[in-house]
Amino acid sequence: MFNLIQQFAHKAEMRESKDEILIGEIVRAMARQGYPAISFRAHDDRQRMRFKTVSDPMLHSLFVTLDRKTGGGALSEALLGSKATLTLTAEVKNRLSDPDDLIAMYKTDLANMFKLPVMGGVKLNHQMNSVFATTTRYIEIGDYINKGDEGVDKLVGLLQKTTDVLKEKLAPYKK
Repeated sequence: MFNLIQQFAHKAEMRESKDEILIGEIVRAMARQGYPAISFRAHDDRQRMRFKTVSDPMLHSLFVTLDRKTGGGALSEALLGSKATLTLTAEVKNRLSDPDDLIAMYKTDLANMFKLPVMGGVKLNHQMNSVFATTTRYIEIGDYINKGDEGVDKLVGLLQKTTDVLKEKLAPYKK
């Protein structure tokens, strides 16, 4: 009886821990690309990491936010799976701003005012010397964890592809 109760508690804890496991896999995947983690912020259902893009001549840093949407119970996981949103924000930093950059910044901000970075759309945001590009993907956490190298390779591919899309959008703003 004790083993049965202990096994049930372990399964519930495993459901709750899937996003933390994925965070570890994201850190490993980013390290494979030469992007070390420089900061972490954790909440109950959302984690945000910042990576320094040392090996990238264009990007200054990359933010990855994982926000768990389901997986809190056995029933919701059985029906919906362990869904989460994975939001990537790439930052280009320009050391100096000129008046033309500020005018372009306001035009971009007006164009992006009602744009949502969901389902692959990219939203640009200017903040003085930095330009941010953000996109969000809906993912199934189980596709990337406890799969060994296959899951890590799939995660690396997703992160690289998404980062390339963001870099393409930011390229005109890099000086």
